[in-house]
Amino acid sequence: MDASAKTTSIQAGQMYAGFACDADVRSVASSGGVVSAVLLELLERGHAGALVSKITSSPDGIAAETILVRTREEVLGCAGSSYIDTPVIQTVVRLHDQAGPIAVVALPCQARALRRLMQHRPELREKFWPIIGLFCRGNVTTGFYDDFFRSIGIESSRVRSVKVSRSHVKGRVLVRLDNDHELSIPFMWLNAYRLAGIGAKSLCTWCDEHLAAEADLSVGDIFTKPFKDRQIKHSALVARDEWTRSLIEEMANGGKLSVELVGMDAYERSFKRVQRFSDQQASRKLGALLAGRPRPSGKLSGRFNFFHSLAWSIILLNGKLSRTRLGRRIIFALPRPVITAMALLIKVLSRL
Repeated sequence: MDASAKTTSIQAGQMYAGFACDADVRSVASSGGVVSAVLLELLERGHAGALVSKITSSPDGIAAETILVRTREEVLGCAGSSYIDTPVIQTVVRLHDQAGPIAVVALPCQARALRRLMQHRPELREKFWPIIGLFCRGNVTTGFYDDFFRSIGIESSRVRSVKVSRSHVKGRVLVRLDNDHELSIPFMWLNAYRLAGIGAKSLCTWCDEHLAAEADLSVGDIFTKPFKDRQIKHSALVARDEWTRSLIEEMANGGKLSVELVGMDAYERSFKRVQRFSDQQASRKLGALLAGRPRPSGKLSGRFNFFHSLAWSIILLNGKLSRTRLGRRIIFALPRPVITAMALLIKVLSRL
């Protein structure tokens, strides 16, 4: 490294935006390729592997699996977003005898569950680290993908992989079939159902943890205005402890990551309305009652907002309806513009 080159200093707990300097890594990533770049760095430093998740299929339909990857090819083969409920915790328990250390890529709720599990089983803490948490504002079940693909004429049994490539507004869902043919579907086709709560994972009902605060490193998409028109898509990242802070700093100064400060305060200001809707629980009470979802113990977070309550009622009722066979048949028989209009209505109400 040139001694005159500017060095990057990373602060723990602050938000940065960045991307993998390796163009091959970015080419298979959903945004900036930061997670893949970090996993490859860990493998180079002697990690035994990493747990990553992907969508595939089984004789019974779409399936989600969490697998142990050990090589660059395996890491890049699983790169990209998969909006689906994945068996991360079960896989950690199943592989408890594997030699470590093993990195774990997890959703915020899974990172939280792993921390609880590790309190009771300290040996897992020594083996499964770091935990890389992905930003998440709601997930869907495997059954959702079966219904969605059926509605657009794709047989689930033929699906070999599903990856989401995001951009500021648009994006594509890349579906690879058993004959290696790849279909490209507009992301908004899928996302409209997800925004409307259709096929939602029931655990998402009361979730208020979206930035993976209990992970060692949190990573997600960043679509704030300064990054909207960048030629290279960026990821948001937050190093939560000293070890990951040092790792990101060394990768940035070693030319493996391009990183710039965003600031947690600036991010929260940009997404203030989004976070007010998704992080606060008080406005979900009516929808949860209508959907028959039990409320968590203790005080609900946030203040009640009438418009948010209407939006959550639609989301949670759709979630309830899509948990029945008849309900799914009704929903996926609706014209796509109806679902899109419902998603747009929810988005408008959530901003009020």
